[in-house]
Amino acid sequence: MSTDDGLLREFGSRMKEVRQAVGVSREALAHAARLHRTYVSSVERGERNIAG
Repeated sequence: MSTDDGLLREFGSRMKEVRQAVGVSREALAHAARLHRTYVSSVERGERNIAG
C-alpha cells in the first residue's frame, strides 16, 4: 500500500466517523454537497481521491 492509499483510507474513515457522529446519512451528505451518494461512499472506503 502506498502512502497515498493510506491517506485516502484514513481520510475516508475519519469522514465516515464524523458523518455518523452528527447523524447524517451518506445520501443526505451527498445531497448537501451536490455529489452522488456512490461518490461519497467510495471516498469513505478510501477508493477515491477527493482532489482529483
